[in-house]
Amino acid sequence: MKGIHIHTYLRSQAIRAFAGAIATVLCMIAANSCFKDLGNYDYTDINQAVIGDAGFEEEYNVRLNEDILRIVPEISFTLDPEGKGDYRYEWVAVGQNFLRGQRFTIGTERDLDYPVRLAAETYILYLKVTDPATDMVFSKSVGLNVMSLYTKGWLLAGEDSEGRGQIDMISFSGTTLFLKNALTLQEGLQLSPVNLVWIDNDEYTSEDRLYAATASGTYKFDRESFTGSPYTDLKYSFALAPDGSGIMTDCQKISDKRHVIIVDGRAYEVSSEGGMIGNTFSYTESGSEFEAAPQMICNHRQIDVRTFGFYDMTGRRFGYISGMTVKNTVMPGDGENDLWSWNTATEFSSGLDFVAAIESFFSNGQTTVVMQDPENGDRWMYCITAERSGSLSKGIRCKADMSIATDFDKAGNFIITTNHGYMLYSAGNRLYGYNFRKSPQECTLLKEFSAPVTCMKADLVTDEQYQDNFYVATYDDAVPESGVLYKFHVTDSPDKIGIEQQECWEKGFLKIHSICYKEF
Repeated sequence: MKGIHIHTYLRSQAIRAFAGAIATVLCMIAANSCFKDLGNYDYTDINQAVIGDAGFEEEYNVRLNEDILRIVPEISFTLDPEGKGDYRYEWVAVGQNFLRGQRFTIGTERDLDYPVRLAAETYILYLKVTDPATDMVFSKSVGLNVMSLYTKGWLLAGEDSEGRGQIDMISFSGTTLFLKNALTLQEGLQLSPVNLVWIDNDEYTSEDRLYAATASGTYKFDRESFTGSPYTDLKYSFALAPDGSGIMTDCQKISDKRHVIIVDGRAYEVSSEGGMIGNTFSYTESGSEFEAAPQMICNHRQIDVRTFGFYDMTGRRFGYISGMTVKNTVMPGDGENDLWSWNTATEFSSGLDFVAAIESFFSNGQTTVVMQDPENGDRWMYCITAERSGSLSKGIRCKADMSIATDFDKAGNFIITTNHGYMLYSAGNRLYGYNFRKSPQECTLLKEFSAPVTCMKADLVTDEQYQDNFYVATYDDAVPESGVLYKFHVTDSPDKIGIEQQECWEKGFLKIHSICYKEF
C-alpha cells in the first residue's frame, strides 16, 4: 500500500507541473496580444541590375580556335540610371555533358569578346553582375555549343591510293568543311584499309569511342582528337582477350539500352561506362558455341529495344538476345502454321549462307537479311524485326527473281527505303531500285556513275532520319584520291521507285568503305 501512495503522489506532482507550464504559456500569449505596434520601420530600396534580352535570344554555335564570341548586353540599374557604379561582371560557362558542372570564366568585362578556347562541349553561359555596395548578384543565361572541326559531320573511312587506312570527314561545325586524313596515328601505328568505322554518340559513356576496323585488327581512337596508337588496340578492351585478330565486323548501340559488338565471329555486350567487353554470348541455350554472321539484326526506330538478332553460321539458324542480362543466345522454335522456319537447314539441304543484314526504318524498324543458297546461288530476302517485347518477329520471305533484279548476285551494298521498303543496291557503277515485295517483282536502273560504287549509307541518325536520304560513295582505282560522295533523296511512291540528287562532293576523298555520323 505504501508503494501505491508514493506512485499517486508522484503522478499528482507531474500533473501540477504540467498545468503550471500551460498557465505560463497562456500568460505569455496574453501579454503579446496586448503589445502595441509602434510602427517604427524603415524600408530602403535596393539597386537592381536588369539584363535585357539582347544577346540572349538564341543559343550560340561556335567553333574552337576558329570563332570569336561577341556579346554586348543591355544592362540597366534601377537606382543608377547612368550605370556609374563600380559593378563587377563575370561571364561563366558551365559544362553540361562531359564537363558537367565544371565552371569556366571566359570574361570579366561588361561586353564579351572571347576568342573561343573552351573544349568542345555543350555549355550554359551565364552573365553575372555584382553590385559591390550590397554584394547582390544578378544573372542571365544562354545556351552555348562549342564545336571543334571534328564535332559534327560524316566520317568517311577507307584507304588512300597507297592502301593505307585513314578517315576523311565532311564537317558541319558551322560552315561545311572537308577534312583530309583526320586520324592521328601515334607511336608507329599503321592501319590497313579501314573496312568499318563506328562512333559512340552517347554523351555519357567512356572516352575512346571511335572504332576503326581493318582486316588485321581494330583500334579505338579518341572521339575528340582522333588520336590512336598500338596501345588502343581493341583487344585491350576485353576482360579476357579472345583468340583471333580482333576484327570488328559490326557494332550497334540502341540509345543507352544496349551496346553489342561482333568480333572474330563472336558477339559480345559492351559496357557503356568503361567500354569494356565481357564474355561472348555466342552460345546456344544448350551451351554449344557458334559462329555469328558478320552483321546483326537490330532496331533503331522503336524506343527502348534491347533485342538483337544473330545468324548462327554453324547451325544455319536465327537466334536472339533480349532482357536486362544476357548469358546465351535464344534459338527460337517455329509455330505450326509459320510460312518459314528460323532454321534454314530445315528448308534448304545445306542451309543458307549469310550475305548482308540491312537495318531500316521501314515497318517500325525492320531488318532485311539477304541470304544465298550455296548449292545454286539463289538469293533470298528474310524480313525480320527485333521487337521491343523481347523477341524477333517474322515478316515476308521471298526469293530474288534474277531475271528481273539485274546483277543482284553481284550486289555488295544495300539500303532499304523508309516509306515503302524498296531495296536499293549497287553493282559496279550502277545503282538499282528493287521492289522485291511485289509480285511480279520490279527493278529499275536509278543511276549510272562514272566510277564504281564503294559504299552506301542510309541516313538513320541525323535530324533528317525520317526524310529518306542516303549517301553513295564512288572511286576510280585508276585515279588516286578520286573519291566522290553523293547525297540523294528518295522520291518513291507505291508504284514507282525514284531518287533525286541533292549534293555531289568531288573533293578527292579516300576510297570509302564505311560511313558513320558523328553528332557532337
